[in-house]
Amino acid sequence: MGTSILVVDDEESLRITLAANLELSGFEVVEAANGTEALQILEKRAFDVVLSDIRMPGMNGVELFQRIKQARPGMPVVLMTAFAMEGLVREAVTSGVFAVLPKPFDPAHAVTTISRAASGPAVMVVDDVQADAESMVAALRTAGVNAQAATSGQQALELFQSGGVDVCVVDLVMPGMSGPELVEKLRKLDPTVSVIAFSGHAVPEMMRQVAGAGDVACARKPIPPHELMVLIANSRARNRQARARAS
Repeated sequence: MGTSILVVDDEESLRITLAANLELSGFEVVEAANGTEALQILEKRAFDVVLSDIRMPGMNGVELFQRIKQARPGMPVVLMTAFAMEGLVREAVTSGVFAVLPKPFDPAHAVTTISRAASGPAVMVVDDVQADAESMVAALRTAGVNAQAATSGQQALELFQSGGVDVCVVDLVMPGMSGPELVEKLRKLDPTVSVIAFSGHAVPEMMRQVAGAGDVACARKPIPPHELMVLIANSRARNRQARARAS
């Protein structure tokens, strides 16, 4: 049996079209017209991914996500919206939603994001200060995000090559292999990996260096957990040129 998706959207025509596109891509799709119906379905079976609109009458997509998180922790949820709704979107991403897709979107982009969500990927935090790396990982895990720590570039490469990592949060200033050197090696292994580079120092040249490696988000250390969650969700939702080239 293929990857199973629960699609939740109150607009029937859009829901049917999206479900048809997903089925053509090999997914097993079940539809729900609202949050209440989705929860009733989830009481009977689990899914690899839930794909839900945010703006729906009654229970909105973020409220549905919170209910799913309580009932079935670990089940990835991807939200979609045609509206800015900054408050709801921010609440979702800081609570551990996998990604938020802006409508309208290319069905192929949705397939890529859903496939990544279904694989249960991890966020890898790379920081030579072990306490800082473990603190970030603990905050991510508390929000329901699969995360692991590495304290050197070499350890990060070994973890990455073992598979299952789609986002790397990398400190730029590290002894031995620097952050930019690590990002270059990671991109050679997988050009689609998302990178969030950070530093507690003013290192504009290093920032320019990693920016030249492709789509890299940059932040100053320490990164508040809610800001890191936003960066991770945004990096997973973006339709990057690297993914298009790799597909």
